[in-house]
Amino acid sequence: MAPVLLLTVFLALAQTPPASDQARLEACLNAIPVDAETAYEDALAWRHQGGGWPAEHCVSLALIALGQEAPGALRLREAALGAEMASDLSRAIMLGQSGEAFLTAEEYEQARISFEHALEFAPRDPGLLLGFGRTQLALEDYAGADISASAALAQEAFAEAYALRAEARLLGGDIDAALEDIEAARTLDPENIDILVLRGRIVEARRLR
Repeated sequence: MAPVLLLTVFLALAQTPPASDQARLEACLNAIPVDAETAYEDALAWRHQGGGWPAEHCVSLALIALGQEAPGALRLREAALGAEMASDLSRAIMLGQSGEAFLTAEEYEQARISFEHALEFAPRDPGLLLGFGRTQLALEDYAGADISASAALAQEAFAEAYALRAEARLLGGDIDAALEDIEAARTLDPENIDILVLRGRIVEARRLR
């Protein structure tokens, strides 16, 4: 299963589809990590029976789990944008999942579009801001990534956001600020290998300047 699904299935269960569809959506999403192919086929059948956006959501996530990240992400975005009866939370989650899948597929412009739409529904969500910032970093928009990470940190102080801002500041040339951020990240998550590796890059950049 694609790593993105470990997060997306958990988040999807927080949604609020029509009550009659809730149990079926949860069953479909829970089936994806066990047998994505069967979950995909079941979700297709549900959609053809009139399952609407909840069914299309499960179809899309199953596709992503099967390694079809970009097609699944596109379907997910289209489903979210067309799901006018869904809650803002549901649509934000679906669009965030779309952005994460596009990131996995290294389709960064498409990820940017999905995250921008997601933030229209949940503009202060720290997870969406983090995903958007990671996308901006991949697109070499270091100032934008700094802003997004800072916005996420304004909602919640967490290691991943400090690390993102540290990398954005490192790549943007502000090495001292990057070192401050990576130390904050390390304090919050001292055994995170990615944070330790990034700290090594920052320390080396400071030594060489």
